[in-house]
Amino acid sequence: MERKILDKIKEGLARAPRSVDKWHVSDLLYPRKAYFGRIDPQPMTDRQALYFLAGRAHHGILEYCLGPKKEKEDGRADSGEFQRHGIYYSPDLRMPYPWEIKSTRSQYEPKKGQEAERYKDYLRQLHMYQAFDEQDNGGLLLFYLGLKQGRRYLPEIRFYKVQLDKKERAKIVKDSKKLAADLSNVVKTKDHSGLPLCPSYQCGDCPWLKKCEPWKQDPKRKDLQEAA
Repeated sequence: MERKILDKIKEGLARAPRSVDKWHVSDLLYPRKAYFGRIDPQPMTDRQALYFLAGRAHHGILEYCLGPKKEKEDGRADSGEFQRHGIYYSPDLRMPYPWEIKSTRSQYEPKKGQEAERYKDYLRQLHMYQAFDEQDNGGLLLFYLGLKQGRRYLPEIRFYKVQLDKKERAKIVKDSKKLAADLSNVVKTKDHSGLPLCPSYQCGDCPWLKKCEPWKQDPKRKDLQEAA
């Protein structure tokens, strides 16, 4: 029965691959992963499916509670999918500026002044939403599943208002358009060496580690060559 349940979960989470000439903001966050996922799609693992399940459940409830109550024909809980500069993006909420919702298993908050570094991957995504929406403001809502408080681990939420000026937004749009064009070109040439590396923590269970060969660009990942 557990096997049947996991298979049903994976079946429900599976998405049809996007066209090679269309990229989403989520693809631009980790372009190498997006490239290999496009040319060599791999089945979702049981662990990945359960992580997605937990993440989507938290997102869905928060989007339902905080967002517009109008029923959507497409069944989406987020603000919908949009296209600007040839790139698709889907802010979790618009309140009225774009919000990004993230759940985290981290048990500790960053120290004051270190938030931007700790949340840099989250902020990259939110910044693209702000740039495409031409919004000075953005919102980052974090749901901590178990934040250490004394001897206990308690759920908590944290909210940050994020600001970008016009010059910063223009650079993000320019860089995003170039990266999307590079991705489309790499799909044709099959030479991924010029694409930025994913964060090293993603290498651990990456199905494309051997093909990616991240150690060629980052000597610190040399130990991964044996694991591949």
